[in-house]
Amino acid sequence: MSANSHYRKKLGGWGEAQGREYLTKKGYILLEKNYHTRFGEIDLIMSSGAHLVAVEVKTRRSNAYGIAEYSITPKKFQSLQAAMQVYLYSLDEPVPDWQVDVLVIETTSRDSPEIIHYENVYLDYLNE
Repeated sequence: MSANSHYRKKLGGWGEAQGREYLTKKGYILLEKNYHTRFGEIDLIMSSGAHLVAVEVKTRRSNAYGIAEYSITPKKFQSLQAAMQVYLYSLDEPVPDWQVDVLVIETTSRDSPEIIHYENVYLDYLNE
């Protein structure tokens, strides 16, 4: 593993931990982390009230490669939805109410990250 990919993996893991802590404080309950399927990975699967939430966490130290929100491409969004369908199929009882949330963790200091929470993301341009 290259030093750069090791750094990105470490930064991503730190961001996911920050995201879990943030959502837990908001009352979400962690069900799965880094849930892998043949369609892709869901960073966090959490419950909030009566519905499930597939959470994509994007961690950035700078905007050198663009803002984090733009890294959710149509392909990534579709893979999140497909992976979530696999998870839902694995459950004993059907769960009709679920959503995709995006957490952006922006930091220049590991002590005080800024967290932006996009709830119930829907990419309407997928239907064009």
